[in-house]
Amino acid sequence: MSDVLEALREGLAPHYSVEREIGAGGMARVYLAHERHPARQVAVKVMDPTLSTADFRERFIREVELTSKLNHPHIVPILAADECLFVPDGPDGLCYYVMPYIEGESLRLHLVREQTLPLQEALRIAFEVADALSYAHDHGIIHRDIKPENILLSENHALVADFGIARAISAAGGRTLTGGQPVGSLAYMSPEQLAGSRAIDARTDVYSLGCVLYEMLVGTPPLLDVAPGSAPTRASLETILRSRGASPRAARSLKDVIARALAASPADRFATVDDFVTSLRQSMAGRGRGSWPPQISPKTAVMAGAAGILVAAVGFLLLAGRRPALDPRRVVVARFEDLSGDPQLAPLGHLAADWVTQGLAQRGTVEVVPAAGSGHLDARGIQALAAEAGAGTVISGSYFKEGDSVRFQLQIIDAERGTVRRVLEPVGAPTSAPLQAADIVRVRVTALLDTLFVHPSLSRPQGTR
Repeated sequence: MSDVLEALREGLAPHYSVEREIGAGGMARVYLAHERHPARQVAVKVMDPTLSTADFRERFIREVELTSKLNHPHIVPILAADECLFVPDGPDGLCYYVMPYIEGESLRLHLVREQTLPLQEALRIAFEVADALSYAHDHGIIHRDIKPENILLSENHALVADFGIARAISAAGGRTLTGGQPVGSLAYMSPEQLAGSRAIDARTDVYSLGCVLYEMLVGTPPLLDVAPGSAPTRASLETILRSRGASPRAARSLKDVIARALAASPADRFATVDDFVTSLRQSMAGRGRGSWPPQISPKTAVMAGAAGILVAAVGFLLLAGRRPALDPRRVVVARFEDLSGDPQLAPLGHLAADWVTQGLAQRGTVEVVPAAGSGHLDARGIQALAAEAGAGTVISGSYFKEGDSVRFQLQIIDAERGTVRRVLEPVGAPTSAPLQAADIVRVRVTALLDTLFVHPSLSRPQGTR
């Protein structure tokens, strides 16, 4: 992506001085930049060049202009948006938008470190996200991509990023999972999004927020319940809630409320996020006073809170001076490269890498850090990724179609020596159930790292299968 970085520097000069890449997601990359007037650090998010068609650029600017009018203490504002022209032999232009930047962390990084959250903290975050969604819904905007990566934590406040971006991609006929236009992250997408329905409303965001709340309490998204043994069942959520201090009555009620938010049919869900929050609060009414988040109206007054809340952006890497030396027990998982040629499988590499990261974090055998880079990595790219994360071990790989199956091929790399420690036997599943392959990858990688670091005598020589 060096061409993109150099082109971005040229295209945004002199108003912005672009420094370096600080993050990447399924459809965008994020760069740290310095705005000259007013003087401040900002985050510049650049959309995937493959999306850069004339129709997409027009709709992208239109959607971003609409969402930039949102003014709420729990929403990351958009400061500017445009396109710049340049990349040699590339698209005619790259769409980007600019957000404020401060140091903090995403809910995803918080969950990787903590695995699960106390009930009080999980509800506080859910209520603040719901507050932002309620405000946006009142202004006719559905987020469509609520997930831990888009929820940012700063000074004990949650902020929601990327409003309107999924809508812009969908409206322009961007990447799809089916014949329709579903855009979002697979583990948090509502059934109607997965089906490609255009009838998307507030209930889609209710579903995704329910997934996030479930994950904060259980440690994994509810979608993983489809894989036997991979996560607690929804029935056990009641037991988990009781272990977090909820009374038996409150635990049963909370479980039912979350289950309703996750209903397959939109008609069976809460009609609004306000209704979802109200039911959560009513479920908690039996708990001791002061032991859970104070009541805050879903319509929190924007001006009253705005002055005291700092706005965060994506990226959140350690400062360069704090990077640890490479440690083989510090592992970074790169997003797996898509060699399938099938747009329906495009999000699978990001999702599988997320699941491997979560599985390793929950196991605790190694210290795992999320990857900023993604896709194809040559030797230099692997070295740069390892240095950026301070990781001595890199997990990389790819996936491809073989008949009616999707197959993953992975390798575990010693970044210090530049050698391959192990190559995993290819893992496959039917293309109709690609999540099965992703879950098998998670289990296999976790078990293999156990043999490398917990029981090294069981580890076979490099390259064996």
